[in-house]
Amino acid sequence: MRHRDLSARRIGCGLLLLSVVLAIGAAPAWGDTTYSIEPVKLRASAGLPESVLRVLLPQGTRLIADSDGSKTAICEIFWAQQIATQDGTAAPKQLLYASLKPGTLLGIVHFLVIQQYVRDFRPQTIKPGYYTMRYAMVMGGMSGNEPRNSVALVPARDDRSVEPVMPIADLVRRSELAFHTKGPAVMSLVEVDTDLKDFPGVITDDEGTCVLQVKVRVKSVKNSVPQELPLAIVLVTSIPEDSGS
Repeated sequence: MRHRDLSARRIGCGLLLLSVVLAIGAAPAWGDTTYSIEPVKLRASAGLPESVLRVLLPQGTRLIADSDGSKTAICEIFWAQQIATQDGTAAPKQLLYASLKPGTLLGIVHFLVIQQYVRDFRPQTIKPGYYTMRYAMVMGGMSGNEPRNSVALVPARDDRSVEPVMPIADLVRRSELAFHTKGPAVMSLVEVDTDLKDFPGVITDDEGTCVLQVKVRVKSVKNSVPQELPLAIVLVTSIPEDSGS
């Protein structure tokens, strides 16, 4: 898969307060790490309940990191077969995915190795396993009250009913309890780079931030025919050197 530079302006969306983004340990030379993706099949033996397996596409995307010739499988993402949207919603222009209703199930992320996350610019460790991804809006930015695009994470074992839309209060509570944090654990959604023609595809910058771009299947109330919605999610970011201070 091809790689493109990602502007600092767009990357900033993934590094705001209340965001949690994936990082591979504390590698010292992020500029030397490259990322690629490969297709992966969802295994029936994954331990997910049948109710979860039924709503996911059988083929997903695996992210691979290559640092000095050493390759590491980071995570796998499996998207929902069909994602419901809402029509006629007035929303701030910052909400790139305002057609998605908060609490809507987008898919599953499977972390393959122990990872560190950057939360409020402090590292936080997360265990390998399956987590549901549901659309959420979190507050951040310089003023602390700007709505931002994100997906909230909940361990799949705690989200077994796979409701198409979970009440946002329940989503926040489940994520907080699972990660022992104030506020949900989230991964940032950013603006799609229209110059990238490959879907799915990855975009990286020289600081180690990696964004996966995909087209997900959505269905609106007014249109019974499923459409494709381009979506970009931050999968990897470097941990600031002073994050442990």
